[in-house]
Amino acid sequence: MPATLFPAAPQILPPSPTFAGHSTFALRSGWLKKGLDALETNGAIFNAPESLAVLGVGKNMVGAIRHWLLTTRLAREAGHGRVEATDLGRRLFADDGWDTFWEDEATSWLLHWQLTGPQTPSFTWAYTFNVFREWEWSRAALIDAVLGATHSLSRSPSRETVDRDVSCLLQCYAVEGGSLGDDLDCPLRALGLIRPVGKNLFRFQIEAKPTLPAAVFYYALSRFWNWKWADARTLTVWEICYGEGSPGQVFKLPENAVYELLDGLESATQGRLRFEDTAQTRQVVLGDKPVVPLEFLESFYAARRGVSQ
Repeated sequence: MPATLFPAAPQILPPSPTFAGHSTFALRSGWLKKGLDALETNGAIFNAPESLAVLGVGKNMVGAIRHWLLTTRLAREAGHGRVEATDLGRRLFADDGWDTFWEDEATSWLLHWQLTGPQTPSFTWAYTFNVFREWEWSRAALIDAVLGATHSLSRSPSRETVDRDVSCLLQCYAVEGGSLGDDLDCPLRALGLIRPVGKNLFRFQIEAKPTLPAAVFYYALSRFWNWKWADARTLTVWEICYGEGSPGQVFKLPENAVYELLDGLESATQGRLRFEDTAQTRQVVLGDKPVVPLEFLESFYAARRGVSQ
């Protein structure tokens, strides 16, 4: 008899994580398209002597653009020092893309999911939004928690490295210490996921998110499902709300907000996914038609642009 009847659930914390590369520069609104445009003509641009001139930034910022493209998973390593755009990267930021200049807050929610959801390479981002369940916390407490979680890695980072990573995360999502700086340009701060509540004290905003489109939630739900329960035909609402890597955790949603989003699931997905809410069970059921997560986004952005499908 095998030792276990069920395969182990995948882990949200990346086994080969990144803790650096951003040089403490928060993600800026124009960097992703700028980097993707450069990759169209030179996949090795980030190592090229002309990178500073092509990208119009300093040396450390060249590295930061590369970092953010990889950690948002809009680009991937292609070997021999080259980087290439992913399908999502091209669909979002091509000249005829869904949101070429990152003007739609839906794109901020989508990129937040890419940074913190399943299969992200960013250890601190994954830990903070999925494993760290404190409601109100200090910067030092988050650093200690992240550092403690790295002990299972084959090579743990130094406290200074984790400190810089946490600082960058807070620059992306919160106004640390009540002051505004170069990080003001990071669109993720408009999502209101982390709020300062005192000197070096922060709080997750676990509340309904009116600017989170249902289509982005459904995309995240289907990605989460395929990552953790690929062979399952049903998924409990508890798992959607509280499981590591779930939309409920990544988007910091309370149960009632998740239920509201699930109410429109069957109609929005044309029966591909169905929400069952009975006295016996609350779950999402997989329909007979295949689920293609990118189609949820394609339809959403097309409607935003007024393009007929």
